[in-house]
Amino acid sequence: MCRKKEAWKHEIKKHMRPVRCPKCGGRIMDARIDTKVQFITPSMGRCPDFILKCGRCGAEIGVEKLNRKD
Repeated sequence: MCRKKEAWKHEIKKHMRPVRCPKCGGRIMDARIDTKVQFITPSMGRCPDFILKCGRCGAEIGVEKLNRKD
């Protein structure tokens, strides 16, 4: 039987999917199933929403969330 905390975490994980590194294929983060993300190269003119560093290959990846509710 699961404890309350374990059951809660399992419920969240059901609605998540892994987002993979475009360079090596390693998992860099989890996102909701309905979230659309685009990878961009961080530069002066382009400001990504998140900058993540892949723990597997060390690449810095800019991530832009596409389905915003601004």
